[in-house]
Amino acid sequence: MIDLCYVGNSSNDKIIINDEIYNISGGSCIYSSFSSRTSFKGRIAIISNVDSNMKQKLDKNKIEFYGNIIDKMTEFLIDESKSTCISQFYNTDAIKLDEKLDINHLHISFRKGVDVEKILNDESICYKYLSADVMIHSAIDFIPILEKYSSKIEILFCNVKEYNILKQFIKNIPLIIVTNENNPVLVITPSNIISYNVVDNKNIKSTTGAGDTFIGGFLAKYIVSHNLDESISQGIYNSSKAIEVMGPLSNQQLSAEQTIRPMLLPNNIIVIGNSCAGKTTFIDYLKKIYNIYLDIDDLNPLLETFMLDDLLYQNKITEFKQIKKKIKYVSKIWEEYNSNINSINHYTVPAKCGDGHDIIRPILWDYILQMAVANSENQNIIQFSRGRDKLYESEFFDNSYFRSIRSLINDLKNGDNCIIVNLVSSLDVRKLRNNIRLKNGGHYVSNDTMDNVYSQDIFEYTKTGENFGYLIIEEKCIPVFTISNDKMLNDIELNRFLSYNVDSVIKYYNNFKEEENAIKKNSKRYLAK
Repeated sequence: MIDLCYVGNSSNDKIIINDEIYNISGGSCIYSSFSSRTSFKGRIAIISNVDSNMKQKLDKNKIEFYGNIIDKMTEFLIDESKSTCISQFYNTDAIKLDEKLDINHLHISFRKGVDVEKILNDESICYKYLSADVMIHSAIDFIPILEKYSSKIEILFCNVKEYNILKQFIKNIPLIIVTNENNPVLVITPSNIISYNVVDNKNIKSTTGAGDTFIGGFLAKYIVSHNLDESISQGIYNSSKAIEVMGPLSNQQLSAEQTIRPMLLPNNIIVIGNSCAGKTTFIDYLKKIYNIYLDIDDLNPLLETFMLDDLLYQNKITEFKQIKKKIKYVSKIWEEYNSNINSINHYTVPAKCGDGHDIIRPILWDYILQMAVANSENQNIIQFSRGRDKLYESEFFDNSYFRSIRSLINDLKNGDNCIIVNLVSSLDVRKLRNNIRLKNGGHYVSNDTMDNVYSQDIFEYTKTGENFGYLIIEEKCIPVFTISNDKMLNDIELNRFLSYNVDSVIKYYNNFKEEENAIKKNSKRYLAK
């Protein structure tokens, strides 16, 4: 039996680095199989089309070959400085198999020039386990095939851009491994997200093939141990070695020097705080590192409501009628207004003092949040503000934050895997930021609203430390981490501040999960059965 078999392109590449051109052997199955060989002694094979020169390299690395010996392989021109990959020639010869292959683990690279469906339906190929990877240039083209065969694929490898394109189509795949250059590798299962920090390597010669090399290192370890932590560590290690050389790894033995400690990430991050406390700035920084989250902000439906009310207060009925097609969130409110066009019960009015709006029907706070999360995904960041609203409190007798968060937890997928990040800042600092935001063309909150609604932090939770604790909602214990953002910082200071606090939030989430829910420190706990 073949232990590990790769299906994909084999190519001759011209790589441009600093205006110099290097001729390199490449292709997804070449990088992956050569990487596996450095870390695994069992039977490795590829199914592809290769020329006689590549066949000799495969023989030298003791990698079995099945397919066609051809005169000219696929050729790519890769400019790393521009992140471009242009095909110079595609070999489209159909792969012919003259014998039945018995394979333990089959890995297919979904690429142009690879007849994926033919391989998957080939009765001469018998496999136990199947994994796949995609490439950004062809990810969209392969969506129908991914959907069709997702029930057979146990592991999908992709980068973060590919994941954000494909995520709605690959929900049934139990293990998704997402690479993101020098940011952490993410492992996504139906119920968890696990993060692994990558090696910081400054000796970079070429990044071409680093992702395929990662796959080869991962699978070399995974087919033996099925230990996720060890396999991710081997993939990262091999990839870090690959960027130090031109072309595939070859003629060396690689074993990860240490197993990288995983960190759990919350599926849902609820970011709250008074207006101008720094919620968006915190989220933008977090998403630079973990860019898999859908950003949900109840400001957008709120602004749409303001727009509807403004049109009607200005008696612009024609514009109000026409704007329905442009509304993304508040169609329910548009319908309500339109059905009572002569006696509308408005939700907001122009602010009494200065610019902005005042909310006169408190139920709007609930509506806009419900509208914002209506299309939530498996990973979400939700931000919103709630202040001291006498109308709201007199109508519902509830703390507005508690009421809003309770509705979120019930509606979100994986609501148990959640953390609340509470940003606090003094009123004077927030007013200064509010004015800066107005000058930059952003949403302005009236001074009257800032003074009477958002003057103080009203969020309450059970504290177990100076700036952290928990909130119990519907018998769920939700961790809370408070960040004091009370200074105007320059760019360098702000990046340090944000980096420290993002790390602190993730560490607290992990400590909370381990202590409160007794999660065992065993990597296999994450794997879908």
